[in-house]
Amino acid sequence: MSLIVPDVAEVDALTKILTPDLTIKLYGNNYVPTGISLAANFTEIAGGGYASKPLTFANWVITSGTPSQGAYPIQTWTFTGAINAPATIYGYYVVRNSDNLLMWAERFPAGSIPFVPVVGSVISVTPIFTGGSVF
Repeated sequence: MSLIVPDVAEVDALTKILTPDLTIKLYGNNYVPTGISLAANFTEIAGGGYASKPLTFANWVITSGTPSQGAYPIQTWTFTGAINAPATIYGYYVVRNSDNLLMWAERFPAGSIPFVPVVGSVISVTPIFTGGSVF
């Protein structure tokens, strides 16, 4: 039998995961995130007007359900020029500020990578964290 986590506990777990100050960053190395990934596996991009973005707990909307979910407003980067080498973007990752612990990462879909920004290029990410039991 599968483990069942009630919605109230899913919401509590999401709250604990999303409460610390977090930062979302774009990465430029050709890396596929795995269950043993560390923040050190990702090369944060630089240049071209890029800056990482804080994810403040007050802006998360956590909803109970099957599954429960934490959603954050869309995060958008508009590039003012080319980024530094490797000059590509493959995805994003989120770290906990206090200790740089990798919280999660996502590689962009195959058809959109590697993304090479130029003046006026835009990347948008809507951070969503889902937690639920398998029924």
